[in-house]
Amino acid sequence: MPIIVNKQLGLEKTIQYRLSIQADLNGFSFSIVNDVEKKCHFLFQSEYSLNYDDMDLFCRNTAKLLTTFPLLSKKFQTVDIIYNTHKFALIPQKLFKQEEAYFQVQKLFKIDELDEIDTIEVPNQQMVIAFAVNSTFLNLIKSVQPEFRVVPSVYQIINNIALFEEHNKIFLQYHKEDVHIIVSEGARVMFCNSFPAFHFNSVLYYAFLALKQVQLNQEQTTVYLSGNFREDDITNLTKYFPKVKYFRHPQTILGSSEIELKYSNLVFAI
Repeated sequence: MPIIVNKQLGLEKTIQYRLSIQADLNGFSFSIVNDVEKKCHFLFQSEYSLNYDDMDLFCRNTAKLLTTFPLLSKKFQTVDIIYNTHKFALIPQKLFKQEEAYFQVQKLFKIDELDEIDTIEVPNQQMVIAFAVNSTFLNLIKSVQPEFRVVPSVYQIINNIALFEEHNKIFLQYHKEDVHIIVSEGARVMFCNSFPAFHFNSVLYYAFLALKQVQLNQEQTTVYLSGNFREDDITNLTKYFPKVKYFRHPQTILGSSEIELKYSNLVFAI
């Protein structure tokens, strides 16, 4: 379902725009952004609810959407893929070896037969993120966009922490079955991990656990939210954290709070 449609979007001018695709078991969404004007021209979302063992159905849904929208095969300035996965490992840049990336992820998670291990550098954090992404999904994207960049969803937060001015920050990225938690002091990442979270109470529990591990006071820490938070979830959070905000781009505004929560990852360029 289209959420934002700019009637002035010139399809012959897509080479001037960035296409961002966000994909996970909650659904498939994409945006077309003019980074010069800091404006989102088009935002589309298709929601579904799948489990981790439903990757075949996830890929079939993706294939159907890619053929439904000829717009996705247009030529763009850049194409970014934000892939939600809990299978990631943060490696200090000075210790990173490309040939060891697979084993770094394998030490932490079960690698499925169709998982491909990719890496992305985060120079401002002096780290590399190694992560698993479904190879069938990547091949589907290649069928319409031969050249693209793919990152795990946590990258969008880690790479942009310096844009958020508060000193003590905790970012909660809540998806269908897990929550990614990133804690920072200033612009430096102090903690990053993914936890199973089938219920909101689990999100709260792991948020407190993360703050305890890095010894930050919840009263002095700003919470940034993205993902599938409900209104009552946010109300509950404010009982424990006095400062709760949405993870949103400081210049490219999408609109309502609900849209910002779910789709702000699409606005940040890789």
